[in-house]
Amino acid sequence: MYPIVALTSFLFLLLLTIPIAMSLGLAAFVPGWMGAPINSSQVVRTIVTAIDSFPLLAVPLFMVAGDIMTQGGLARRLFSFADALLGRLNGGLAISTVVACMLFGAISGSSPATVAAIGAMAIPLLVSNGYDKRFATVLVTTAGTLGVIVPPSIPMIIYGMAANVSVSRLFMAGIGPALTIAFLLCSWAFWYGTKHKDKIKTTAGNIPLMTAMRQSVWALLAPVVVLGGIYSGAFTPTEAAAIAVAYSAVISIFVFREMTFMQLVNTVGRTALTVAPILIIAGTGAALGRVFNLLRVPVMLGDLINSIVSEPIMLLLLINFMLLLIGMFMETLAAIIVLTPIFLPIVLPYGIDPLHFGLILTTNLAIGFVTPPVGANIFIATGLTKLSVVDICKGLPVPLFLLILGLAAITYVPELSLWLPNAFG
Repeated sequence: MYPIVALTSFLFLLLLTIPIAMSLGLAAFVPGWMGAPINSSQVVRTIVTAIDSFPLLAVPLFMVAGDIMTQGGLARRLFSFADALLGRLNGGLAISTVVACMLFGAISGSSPATVAAIGAMAIPLLVSNGYDKRFATVLVTTAGTLGVIVPPSIPMIIYGMAANVSVSRLFMAGIGPALTIAFLLCSWAFWYGTKHKDKIKTTAGNIPLMTAMRQSVWALLAPVVVLGGIYSGAFTPTEAAAIAVAYSAVISIFVFREMTFMQLVNTVGRTALTVAPILIIAGTGAALGRVFNLLRVPVMLGDLINSIVSEPIMLLLLINFMLLLIGMFMETLAAIIVLTPIFLPIVLPYGIDPLHFGLILTTNLAIGFVTPPVGANIFIATGLTKLSVVDICKGLPVPLFLLILGLAAITYVPELSLWLPNAFG
């Protein structure tokens, strides 16, 4: 009864438009108030412990780095390089947009930030070169999911904290899934470019490849420095996030000279306002997850699922369905914090690696960024293009199918996630 009361309280508070961080925290206290063997001090202690986390510090730092890249010209140069490299292909500008989203995500770790940064540049350019406005908008909206699948990923950092697994190994595990999703979206862009090649103007040759590479070399070095340092063991993901901030700030101010110190200060302040609710969600979400554990919710849910399915294939199918549904209504980081302690104990007895499950969970919730009613990427895209939510949703079936196809590959081909971390021990 107590778990149902806690969950009902959480949903009721959300319906009252109470902020999600407060809703999570209040729902965590409710079972104890109603007589469950849970002391309020346990809830408070869990909130404080969850926030007092060195790995969690990487979240605001990567967000600052992504914002500096956008304001300081690094994102624009990444897009120019991708276009110079791929612009000669059918649909080359659209393919370049997908690749630019992946390159930008390799530093920012955020899906909405990727849509905002790349979309502001790519969508007007795509439309001016003959691409349909809805297609351009939907392409950026869905390609933005790569921002949380390609490492370094903010949801992966949160999952690593919740599941007590290595964030560096999670980042390695994300490379295969990110390339899979990117390939599927690039294939769609190529098909569109081939079908409409009589209407589309090519941008190839606007900037020679060597010129674009020379102009973009400092931007291209950013993911190399960050990810190379993590994978080589030179520094932790949190230290890498700090280095990403310092690197992007130095390049933006002293090399590209597109940012001033005052703009840097404003960027940090703006990010602080954005990240504060996220950190509160991390604490209160961890508290609710802890309460569910104390109330034996994973055990009860595991028994229920075991009574329905007995094979790993069907188990993963059921969990994917549940996660896709949850991702439509629940904020991603809160969902990871609450759901990880519930689902992870269920899948472990079936021999599913925690790294593999982390990529399944992350990909499912990444799709939630492009599914109404909560899909953050959709609302960012409407602000960029002034298309209505309904107009954007009409263009989503094909790319959503491709994202789910990629999810199926990630789910049932574990080697896509595990080959790299296993190869490097």
